[in-house]
Amino acid sequence: MTPWVLTEWEWAELPLSAEAVLAAQAHLGSALSAEPSAGGFRLRAHGVAGMVALPGGVLHLRPQVPSLHLLALADYAARGLSWGEDLVGMAGTQELLPLLGSLYVRRVERLARGGWVHGYQEEEAEQPVLRGRWRVDRDIARPPTHRHRLTCRFDDFTRDVAPNRVLLAALRVLERASLFGAAVSARASALAATLDGVHAQAAVRAAQKVIASDRRFAAYGPAVGLAHILLESTGVQATQGPHPLASFVVRLAPLFEAAVTRALVQVAGTRGVTCHVQRALTLDAEGRLTLIPDIVLERGDARLVIDAKYKLPAEGLPPADDFQQLVTYLACVGTHQGALVLPAPGAVPEETTLNLSTFGQTSQVRVVKVPLGGRATTVGAALEAAAERLVLWLASPIRPGQDAAGKARNSAAQSRSRWMAAS
Repeated sequence: MTPWVLTEWEWAELPLSAEAVLAAQAHLGSALSAEPSAGGFRLRAHGVAGMVALPGGVLHLRPQVPSLHLLALADYAARGLSWGEDLVGMAGTQELLPLLGSLYVRRVERLARGGWVHGYQEEEAEQPVLRGRWRVDRDIARPPTHRHRLTCRFDDFTRDVAPNRVLLAALRVLERASLFGAAVSARASALAATLDGVHAQAAVRAAQKVIASDRRFAAYGPAVGLAHILLESTGVQATQGPHPLASFVVRLAPLFEAAVTRALVQVAGTRGVTCHVQRALTLDAEGRLTLIPDIVLERGDARLVIDAKYKLPAEGLPPADDFQQLVTYLACVGTHQGALVLPAPGAVPEETTLNLSTFGQTSQVRVVKVPLGGRATTVGAALEAAAERLVLWLASPIRPGQDAAGKARNSAAQSRSRWMAAS
């Protein structure tokens, strides 16, 4: 199998067949751009990392941001905590899949050493004696020859609960896929053997619900967070059986947006600012068209609309359509303040303020770039520092002259009314 490498946001000419390109686009969709060339095809990927198995080879997708930093970003999005306890001996690893697999088995091994946590699981079975609740409605319709056993519903204290099921399902993925490394596969197989009697199920939401409601499972959070990435990113052939792993694609935009949202929610809460996340707004009077901004910060009459984008524009600014989308949000919410939050590959935060004249008014838009290229342990601090600057900016007044008179003010008042109604 021929290995092909595609680095995020960079064009590369690869000797792929049309069949292989179509297969790659089936997995990656709009995240892959392709153009015919003399040597095959020119390809560029954005917002994805991992691998895709193609006819005749494997396409490796390398992120622009270091792999270790991406895992720190995902961990922050899941837990809202600074990251660093798992870094020992891993800083030199560059490839995403071996790094992710090694980090996951390390966390699961830590849980196994402490002993698997048991929980109550509702079961229904036929019993010779009454246990729990008797399902009379079922047994009354049975013939007399079968009434020597009772259908009972009861709570069984077992380790076959949602968090352990999710961990086992992710271990099965690592066990079958050689792309994570032979050592990782062997360790995953050994850990899976300790979970005998547990059914492998990718019920991540059920596991997260148990973790949030039962403090005995609190230590499971970091491992379940990585299990979510493993299970969500595997291809359709990553199920039990002899088939190889068809693809493993991590979508980076949702990770970045979730991490930015987590940072803003935390910082806004400490400053007494209301943070609305993914609240739908109506664009037309009949309510048939809706817009959903990522975040709206609100304190009193002041509002700030924030849109997180996982983009690394070469020119330093995002494309014009991102600004057009944000300005539409501003008009619907009835404010003059907006921000685009993007990642920066370096270690220094970047910030640019633009004055945009649209819809008969002048709005201030800040482009805030969160540095993801420093140390992995500082990713959480960088996100919270950017969130702190945005929350403080909400309290600063708009400069005189930026608010157009007459019609613009009336339009803003109507938009504020719609926003309050939606709230």
